[in-house]
Amino acid sequence: MSDPSIDVHPDDLVPRHDVPTDGRSGFVVVDDRQVHYLEWGPSVAAPVVCLHGGGQTAYMYEELGSALRNTHHVLAPDLPNHGDSDPLADDLWGREHLAATIPPLLDEFGLQRVVLVGASLGGLTSFSVAARRPDLVAGMVLIDIGHRLEEDGVKKIMEFMGAHESFASLQEAADFIAGYLPYRKSFNPENLRRNLRQRADGRWIWKHGMARRWQRRADDEGAVEPDWRGIMTGVAEEAAVIDVPVLLLRGGASDVLSGDAAQELMEMLRHGRLETVEKAGHLAAGDNPHSTVSLVKGFLGELGW
Repeated sequence: MSDPSIDVHPDDLVPRHDVPTDGRSGFVVVDDRQVHYLEWGPSVAAPVVCLHGGGQTAYMYEELGSALRNTHHVLAPDLPNHGDSDPLADDLWGREHLAATIPPLLDEFGLQRVVLVGASLGGLTSFSVAARRPDLVAGMVLIDIGHRLEEDGVKKIMEFMGAHESFASLQEAADFIAGYLPYRKSFNPENLRRNLRQRADGRWIWKHGMARRWQRRADDEGAVEPDWRGIMTGVAEEAAVIDVPVLLLRGGASDVLSGDAAQELMEMLRHGRLETVEKAGHLAAGDNPHSTVSLVKGFLGELGW
């Protein structure tokens, strides 16, 4: 196949879409809502569905998708109101509402039973999917999330998300993020186009709408802080009924999921195993992708998936 850039006038080239390493990027409409997704591997392979954390996008699974592409079909959607997926209504923001969007998405791709990988908010969503639709779930990997979270760590995340209404440039955003993620050595500001979009006035805003939703709620109801505890309601009860193997990966330096809480979750789960991702905080998949990928691949192998 010829190189499309040869003998083509620059004005005729369309903007490049951000295709992940070794994978694919696409859009689908599910229940009248546009959903952006990333995908790796053949569609006939064993399916692994990856749900990202709050404020992040499907690109957080780029290393995992690339590593599994020869053995699995990896699907990673942008959750509602994140990345390039449409939002739900402002009053539909509970864990159960996010979880309700997953079965129709699986139907769209013809996936009848999957292994879920969920980080943070994606992990909370995975709890609900597995508890309410056990027929769809063959196993779960939870990344630094449990039934009980540390208040100081959660507040640190919320302060980070709400600290800047917008940024003057991608470099300004990169400098701000670098101060929050001590385990990342460097940032390419251009890669932040995955997490930020440019407004008509030239400033850059987060692609997720969580902080903007919090601000609207504060303006309408006078709420002092986001109700992060509400989204945790019922997680312990869901954990107790999940009857598939579950691998919990805790960031060794996490300030969100304590070691004690992780051990408590192991006692609740019927088939749980705990592993530590060293040199990693709450964002373990990005802080130490090599270890995260290795542990997930090992778990899938044990499942025979």
